[in-house]
Amino acid sequence: MSAAPASAATVSQASATALSLELAGTGARDTGTYAVTNNGSTESAEGTNEPLITALGGQNAIHAGTLAQDAVATKDATSAACSGLAGDGATVVAVGSGDCLSGGDNISLDAASLDFSDVELVSSGLFQGVDQQLIAALKEAGLSQTAVTDPLSKALEDLLAAMGDPGLHLDLGAVQSSCTADKDKASGDSSLANSRAYITVPTVGDVTLVDLPVDPAVNQKVVTDLTGVTDAILDALRTQFTKALNGALAPANGGLDQLQTQVLDTALGQIESQLAPLEENVLDITLNAQRTSPGAITVTALDAKVLPAAQEFVGGSLAHLTIGTSSCGPNSPITKTVTKNPPKAANPPASVPTVVTAGMESYDDGSAGRIALVTLLLLAAAGAGVATYVRMLRRG
Repeated sequence: MSAAPASAATVSQASATALSLELAGTGARDTGTYAVTNNGSTESAEGTNEPLITALGGQNAIHAGTLAQDAVATKDATSAACSGLAGDGATVVAVGSGDCLSGGDNISLDAASLDFSDVELVSSGLFQGVDQQLIAALKEAGLSQTAVTDPLSKALEDLLAAMGDPGLHLDLGAVQSSCTADKDKASGDSSLANSRAYITVPTVGDVTLVDLPVDPAVNQKVVTDLTGVTDAILDALRTQFTKALNGALAPANGGLDQLQTQVLDTALGQIESQLAPLEENVLDITLNAQRTSPGAITVTALDAKVLPAAQEFVGGSLAHLTIGTSSCGPNSPITKTVTKNPPKAANPPASVPTVVTAGMESYDDGSAGRIALVTLLLLAAAGAGVATYVRMLRRG
């Protein structure tokens, strides 16, 4: 039997990328990919399995932390990979254990800032829906529309200036993925420890958008919104506007209280509609994202797109972040080619000797006996002929 291995064939393969971050206007930065293959006799690797935060270049969205990306591929058509990110003090665990990182403090990612500079009070629509009787009362008090809208606009401007640019953050413990594969199948999973998304507003404080699950389902979507932040902003504006309207309506009599309420609600409604895109989708997060094909799998622990539905409103500062991408397979063992020996003939022909050694001592194929018998028969025939000839002479 003989085997003919294909030395260039890929028997097993796996790869890992700890982190990729793309911010608008700066391009994508990542930690590189560590990839391994095995051809049945040798494992080959490309990239590094000791990534550094500095691999992100000048990007300062991540201040500190421990990265992990590692993979193995064996000659028996099995492979494994794991990758992820954790805070300071984390321990890197060997690939194949299911976890790449253990322990460590949380790490904060400054994903983006929310820009409210485009929020404005549109004077032309301010009194839409306000009862004509109240508008007439405003005129009787000697107040113009601008006497009301100007204080409101100033109050809005002061509040937004005090808020600055609210920071959007991810607070992460250990976020990681892992996978394994053999010649038949591949599987993978992700985990997130002590992770949440929150926003910091100077006039409000930290508002948690979502607490991320520790063991997410496959392709689990997490859509966050700014409902809590918007409510806090509107409450602050209501206070600001009330003070502003009290000054603007001071010359008016008490009968204008209803007007104050109507104007206030109208102004807040306009601002809320401008904040709506942020409410609809602040963070589009997919946890334990998995793509599969026959015998292969790619797992990403966290895939986050910041403000995907508010690009026109924000005008920049968008981000796309992926943490912990691990790929395994497809794997295939070496194919062996077997050549069988040719079959023997059913009735092999008898061998005929061409040389007879004296004494026949060393020839053992059975021919000696047959030759001796033939010789005896010939001698016997010859003897019989001589005897017949002698008898004929005597008779003569």
